[in-house]
Amino acid sequence: MSATHSAGRFYLADTLAQRHPNTASALTNALRLSGVEVATLPGTRDIWARDYMPVPTALGSLVQFRYAPDYLRPKRWHRTITDGANVTQQLGLPFKSSPLIVDGGNVVSRFGRVIMTDKVLRENPKVPIAQLLTSLAEALEVNRIDLVPAHPKDFTGHADGLVQILDERTALINDCRRHEPALWATLQTALRRAGFECVPLPYNPYQNPDYTSAIGEYINFLCVSRTLIVPTYQQAEDDAVLRRLQALYPGHNIIPVDGRAIARQGGVFHCVTWSSEVPVHGGA
Repeated sequence: MSATHSAGRFYLADTLAQRHPNTASALTNALRLSGVEVATLPGTRDIWARDYMPVPTALGSLVQFRYAPDYLRPKRWHRTITDGANVTQQLGLPFKSSPLIVDGGNVVSRFGRVIMTDKVLRENPKVPIAQLLTSLAEALEVNRIDLVPAHPKDFTGHADGLVQILDERTALINDCRRHEPALWATLQTALRRAGFECVPLPYNPYQNPDYTSAIGEYINFLCVSRTLIVPTYQQAEDDAVLRRLQALYPGHNIIPVDGRAIARQGGVFHCVTWSSEVPVHGGA
């Protein structure tokens, strides 16, 4: 979940160190500097721990959704699907189960609020929309779910590549005004309807060969206690993002970490980390 977490324990999939040892090492060091313990999820089949592990609820429990996204339904991808319930059982953590199909990367939560993209509607087409939103709110122990439009060219449809909740009234969104004005407008409309004002964060994925790559996307940073772990890509926007975040999160330590290796595969630091901790509901 996209959130500020209290000091505790963060997990990385065991596949991350196998496939991207430099990223795993740098991220581990940054997390430890943030004041958290770092542990490994055993027996994983891909690096995207956020998606298949249980989602922490607003009241402190864990809910395991069905990890069956449409982009992994072709048979050739089945071998990449990690059984999050089995991993959680190995860790000895209690959780409840939900029959709904939800990726953890499509849950952005803080201050008792949950933002998801409308991809969740397409993933659960047999459930009436009102019933689906009610069931999701009950599972995540919040009053309501706020939906925003998924990026039309992002096959995952995840919210954590679109938005972060800064405080009770403010959401950070990718500054796509110039290249994607329609998306910018619909995102702002949806978030304002939910009660958030929108603050743009520098964003430039437009040099990428396709929309699989997340290079140039910064909003997938981690906020752990009073530290931000921010992906950098050796492009002009890096410095602008670091300055912007320092202004938005006064008193926070900012640790830039090269995110290019994993971003080429479609995600960054929020995607490859998981914590069972409840997001902090107090100030930034």
